[in-house]
Amino acid sequence: MANKLDLDAARLIVDTMLNEAGSRGIKFAAAVVDAGGDLIHLARMDGASALNARMSHNKAYTAVKWQMDTRVLKTRLFDMSLGDERREITWFCDPHYTPVWGGIVLRADDGSMLGALGQSGGTYQQDEEIGQIAAEAFRKL
Repeated sequence: MANKLDLDAARLIVDTMLNEAGSRGIKFAAAVVDAGGDLIHLARMDGASALNARMSHNKAYTAVKWQMDTRVLKTRLFDMSLGDERREITWFCDPHYTPVWGGIVLRADDGSMLGALGQSGGTYQQDEEIGQIAAEAFRKL
C-alpha cells in the first residue's frame, strides 16, 4: 500500500481515471489533493468543461475536509430518510464543499489520511466507479 501521496502518485491516479473515462467515451476531469485539501495535480480531457475541472477539485477537497468519501457525506446530509435532520451545505460556510459522489479519501496503510481524489464528467455512478478504480491503483503502489 502507498504511504505517501506525491506528484508521481497523483499523476498515476489522475492518468488512471482519464484512461478509464476515455475507454468509456466520457469527457472527464480528474484531480488529487493533499491532506490539507490543496491541489497536487489536475487534468482535463479535451472536450471536458471547465466546470468538470472545478467539480473534480471540489469533490476531492470536500472529501479531505470532511475526512470521508463524498458519497457517504451526501447520504448523511441529504438523503430523504433523514427527514427534518437534513442539512443544507451552505450551513457549513465553505463554497467549495461539493457533497456529491466522486470524492474519495486516500489513506496510508496505518489509516492516516494522505489526501483525496475527485473527478467529474460522467454520471454520478460513473464518476464514483472510475474514482474507485483509481483509488485501488493507488492502494497497490
